[in-house]
Amino acid sequence: MNTATNITDQAAVVSLSHICFAPDKKTVLDQLALEVPAGHFMAIIGPNGAGKSTLLTIMAGLLKPHSGHIDLFGRCLTSRSRRKLQRDIGYLHQTHGRASDLPMLAKDVVAMGLVDYNRPLWFQAFAQQSNHDTQIEQALALVEMSEFSHVDFRVLSGGQQQRIRLARALVRQPKLLLLDEPSAALDSRRQEKLYQLLRRLCDEKNMTVIMVEHDVAAITSYVDSVACLNKHIHHHAKRGETIPDEVWTAMYGDHVNIVAHDSSCIGCAPVANRQEGHHHD
Repeated sequence: MNTATNITDQAAVVSLSHICFAPDKKTVLDQLALEVPAGHFMAIIGPNGAGKSTLLTIMAGLLKPHSGHIDLFGRCLTSRSRRKLQRDIGYLHQTHGRASDLPMLAKDVVAMGLVDYNRPLWFQAFAQQSNHDTQIEQALALVEMSEFSHVDFRVLSGGQQQRIRLARALVRQPKLLLLDEPSAALDSRRQEKLYQLLRRLCDEKNMTVIMVEHDVAAITSYVDSVACLNKHIHHHAKRGETIPDEVWTAMYGDHVNIVAHDSSCIGCAPVANRQEGHHHD
C-alpha cells in the first residue's frame, strides 16, 4: 500500500510524518505520512471512524498527536508556533446538533473567523477602522450570502448556515483551507457551486484545500487528488489514476461494490473500461 504521499516537487504547505493518535489505547491514526503542496485541492475519503475528522483537527493545530512530526508552511508546528501558523489556516469543522441559540447576525458569525476577533475590546475598537468590514463582505460574496449579512443566523436554513460557516473559514483569506464535509446540508446545485469555488481558489489564489467528503463521484472532476484513509493512507490517487480494488476493500470491507468511472476523473478505471459504467459507489 502507498503510505508515503509526495504529490509534487513543490514546497509542501502541509507535511506530516509518522503521525499516530491513539486515545484510550484505541488506534485512530497509525504512522500516517502526507505532503500537500500550495494550490493543491485534495479530498480525503474513508469509512466512518477512519480518522478523517481527527486528521483535519491535527492539521489545524487543535489536537496534538501522540507521536510524529508536523510542518505547516515549512515551519514545525509546536505549542510556541501554533498561534502564528493558525493565522494562515481556515477551518470548517463538522457540525453536530442544532445551531447556537445566541442572537448573532450572519456577518457577526463570519467575523468570528477574523484573526483579531478574540483580542481585547479596546483592540477590537481600534481594528474597526481597518478593512475587516471589507473582508467580511468579500467572504459573504464568495458564498453568495451578501444579502443575508444582517439576518439573524438562527433563522437561516441549514444550507444557508453552512455557507455562512464557510464564509467564516474564508474571511481571513487563508493559505490552507481545511473542510470537514462542507457540502453537508447543501442541495446538489449548491454542492457543485461549492466545488467550483474551491477549485477557483486553488487556481487563482494558490490556496491549498484539504476536504473530507464521502461522495467520490461528486468531487472527482474538481480535485487534484484523493487520499484513501483508514487509520493510515492506503493510497493517494492523482487525476487519471485508478484506485486499486484492494484499496477499496481495505477501507470499506468485502461488501463494497466497485463501478468503473469516466477515465478523466480521480480513481477511475483505465480508458479501455470507459464504456462500462459511470462512477464509484
